[in-house]
Amino acid sequence: MNRIIVNWMYPRSLTTVFMRAITNRGDFHTIFEPTLPLYWRNRNEPGVQSHQDYEGWPVVYEEIIRKIYGIAEQTPTFIKECPYHAIDNYLADEDYLRRCTHMFQIRNPKYVVLSFWKVIGSQRSMRIEDIGPLASDRIFNRLSELGLHALDNGKTPLVIDGDDFQNDPAGIMAAWCEAVGLEFKPETLRWTPEWRPEYDHCKDFYYDVSGSTGIQKNMEAFLYDDKVVDAVFEDLPMLKMLYEHCLPYYEKLYQYRLKPKKIRGSL
Repeated sequence: MNRIIVNWMYPRSLTTVFMRAITNRGDFHTIFEPTLPLYWRNRNEPGVQSHQDYEGWPVVYEEIIRKIYGIAEQTPTFIKECPYHAIDNYLADEDYLRRCTHMFQIRNPKYVVLSFWKVIGSQRSMRIEDIGPLASDRIFNRLSELGLHALDNGKTPLVIDGDDFQNDPAGIMAAWCEAVGLEFKPETLRWTPEWRPEYDHCKDFYYDVSGSTGIQKNMEAFLYDDKVVDAVFEDLPMLKMLYEHCLPYYEKLYQYRLKPKKIRGSL
């Protein structure tokens, strides 16, 4: 069986553009949030968007894992996944955890919360679980317990910060490629604008990436205006509460983040 790399991530952390670059490599089959249909079926909650099953994709956890293994029999596989979609299944599935190479993609929850709020338009629809760092922390702790992190013989996690990636996409991608033993291909960081099938399940989340030609810095400019952020948090205190609650979980992984690699010929 070929290699399976899982990017444990949370929404609004620039993971879709990271996976877009991996897809561009041409040497990985990429899988977009494989347990998302299972999550929406299990949540089945009034007031949230209804799930959309992926065509031809199973909706039972064990069958999803078998599907992933079947793909990996044919080609190296890269998976973008929110751990909270099936957190209890993942924590209990030691065979799967041992089979995969693990990485984490994180982002300051200030930006995650505000970006989430911009898309859904209400603080009342947001839950701590949806922000994501808590579930990533549970996966991190389980991998630490099993000694299954990607670096230093299982001792050190492989972590990318989303803002580091948008600030220096070539440097971070080069560092990631070096960490996982792949050739760095700078041409993968550019693409033609495209609406991809995986964006259909929640269209409002993917308008920016579908119209992009590569990793573009600070597309949501208001996130980086401290006066605007302070005003939003003052007016919508639940957003600030979510940010402050998630911040320690983010900081725990932030200390391990990859530093960008200096690219020859860059300034």
